[in-house]
Amino acid sequence: MKNSSPKSVAEKILLVLYCVVAAIEIIAESFAYKPLVYVFKPLIPFVLMSLYWVASNKKNLLFFVVVTLAMITDFFFISNKEPMLFLGLLFLFINRMLLIYYINELAKIKDYIPLLIATIPFLFIFFYLLSISSVFTLRTYYIVIIQNILMSILAGIILAHYMVLYNKNSTWLYIFGLISVVQYLIVFLERYYLAGISPLAFRPLAMTLNTGVYFSFYKYIRANEKVKQ
Repeated sequence: MKNSSPKSVAEKILLVLYCVVAAIEIIAESFAYKPLVYVFKPLIPFVLMSLYWVASNKKNLLFFVVVTLAMITDFFFISNKEPMLFLGLLFLFINRMLLIYYINELAKIKDYIPLLIATIPFLFIFFYLLSISSVFTLRTYYIVIIQNILMSILAGIILAHYMVLYNKNSTWLYIFGLISVVQYLIVFLERYYLAGISPLAFRPLAMTLNTGVYFSFYKYIRANEKVKQ
């Protein structure tokens, strides 16, 4: 029987821990039990960063910055209070900017015409939802406009890369993009369009998608690093 290296064992333990933490967080969201949510929601990206630290030989600093910003964003979004949501949107703005830069650096897109074409449908969808929502404060409204643009660009980059420059690594990037868009739509509907009347299933569904976003992003980064090695 082939012996597993300590590094391989540590990876497996952290992967199982990630799944356990994610499952507890999804259950906590299902019952809206905030004490557990405040503990386990930030633990998901923390465990993922630990997994990346153990698994990766490169240990790209930008990965840790992007995931840490996402962790802070998730923490602020736990609350339904407008000031906390506003802070969450601010950190999400910074996160999206860095994420677009990071993925564009890895994807190495040189032709921006497919990117522009791929971005337009997402702009229509997100701004249509914005136009039929009416619970924004003025400052939140402008930040959401910027978020819609950034999310559309991110989705456009991923779709354009998948369609034009498809390779094995693109699969995880496409999965990451698909889950990110669906999660963004779910959270947008819950927070702004169906505020106060959103189905109870929205929170655990959004959290399940959030877990998938983190993990697919990690897998894409690792797949990209393995190719370069």
